[in-house]
Amino acid sequence: MKAAFLRWAAAALLTVQLPACNFSASVETLLSPPRLTAEQEQIYQALQASAGNSISLKYPKHGEHLSAFTVVDLDGDGLDEAIVFYNVSLNTDAENPLRLCMLKQQNGEWKAGKDYPAAGAEIERVDVSASAGSPHTNLIISYSQVDGGGYTAEVFLCENGELVRPLKVPYSAMSLRDLDGDGKTELLTVTAAKLPNPAQATVYSLSSYARDAAVQLPETMTDITRLVFGELPRKDGRGTVPAIYADGASGATNAQTAVMTYTDGVLATVYTDSADHIPNTLRPAGCRTLDIDSDGEPEIPVQAVFYGYTAGTDGPQGLPMTNWYVCRNGLLMRECASYYAVSDGYIFLMPPRWERRVTAVQENEEIVFYEFDRSTQNEDGTPVLKAPLLRLCSVNDPVAANAMQLDGYLLLRQQNGSYYLGKRESGAPDALALAENELVTAMRYP
Repeated sequence: MKAAFLRWAAAALLTVQLPACNFSASVETLLSPPRLTAEQEQIYQALQASAGNSISLKYPKHGEHLSAFTVVDLDGDGLDEAIVFYNVSLNTDAENPLRLCMLKQQNGEWKAGKDYPAAGAEIERVDVSASAGSPHTNLIISYSQVDGGGYTAEVFLCENGELVRPLKVPYSAMSLRDLDGDGKTELLTVTAAKLPNPAQATVYSLSSYARDAAVQLPETMTDITRLVFGELPRKDGRGTVPAIYADGASGATNAQTAVMTYTDGVLATVYTDSADHIPNTLRPAGCRTLDIDSDGEPEIPVQAVFYGYTAGTDGPQGLPMTNWYVCRNGLLMRECASYYAVSDGYIFLMPPRWERRVTAVQENEEIVFYEFDRSTQNEDGTPVLKAPLLRLCSVNDPVAANAMQLDGYLLLRQQNGSYYLGKRESGAPDALALAENELVTAMRYP
C-alpha cells in the first residue's frame, strides 16, 4: 500500500498544487495565558493585595468553565461572588500550593476573603449547579491527584460570606445529571476497584448532600474510562427509563461495561458480565459503548471473528468483527455488525443484507470486504473469497488522499488531519453492491 501511495502521490503532484502554510505565531504567544477582562483584572488586583504578588493563576482542564475566574451568585443575595484558582509560593512541600479564594463586592469594589487549600494537584473541571429548594448555588470543583492517584470532587456553598464544603468524594469518573428525570441534578461518582475496595457507583443529592444510593460493580473494573447515558425500555414495555453505561478497564488491555438505572431513589445494576451471560462484554480496550444508530439507546460493542473464519483454530485468524448489543431485561441482544477501526477512528456498519455473506480481510493498509463461498473453506481454514465489494482506508497525507480520489476512491470525511476514503468495487453482485449514500451513512467517527 505504501508503494501505491507513492505512485498516487507522484501522479497527484502533476495535477495539484498545495498552498504553503505560514505560521507567524511564536511559541511564547501560543503558550501565553488568556488576556484578562476588565472585571477579571480588578479581581486579580484585589487578590494580589491579599495574597501577594508571588501567585500564578491556574485554569481548569475541561468543562464549560475554563477560566481561572468563576463569577457567580453563590448565596442568592443578588451579588456575584468570584472564585479564583491560583498557585502560591510556599517554603514547605507539606502544604498544597494550589489554592482558591472567594472575593465579594463591597461598595463596588472587589475584596478578597479567606483562601482555601485545594483537594488536589490540578483542577480538572468546575461546574455550577442550582440547589433544589434553596437560593444557594452549588460550586463543584473536581481535582486530579499527583502521580495518577485518582480524582476528588468537592461541593462548595457560600454561607455567611464564607465557603463551606458539605461534600467531598473520590471518584474515577463522575457526572452531574438528572439521573431519574425528576428535574433535580444528582452527582454520580464511579470508583474503580482498588484493594480492599470493590468498584462502586454512588449517587449523591445536591440538596441534602447525602449519599442517596450505591451499588457495587464488578471487581475486575480496575479503572472507569467512560460514562454514557441513554434510555432503556421498561420491563412492562411502557416507555423507557434513564440508564447509565459505565465502560471500565479490565486489566491492561481489555474493557467491559456495566449497565445501571436510578429510579425511585434506588441505584441498580441491570447488566454486568457473568459466567451465565453469553456473550460477555469483555473486549479490547478502546472499543467504546456508543449510541451507534442515534436512537437514544446506547449499544455495547462485543467482538467476534469475521464470517468465514473459525474462531480459536490453529489456522489463520480473521479480522475482529464488532457486533453491537442493546440491553434487554438484563441480557444482551444483537442489533448489527461492523468493522471497528479503533486506531484509525472509524466504524463501518455492515448492511443487514451482508449478514453471513460478506467477510473482511486486511490487504496492506486497506480493509477489503468480499463476498465469500459459504459452502466451503480453504485448506487452511480461511474463507474462499469471491467478488470484492468495498475498500476502506484512512491516510494522513493530503497528496495521497487526492491521488486516491483520482483512482476512484470517495472521500468520506476529513477530520483531525485524517482522510477517510472508500472505493466501491464495480464487479460487486447487485444484491450486495453498496450505493454511495449507503456507504456515507454507514460510516461512524466516534
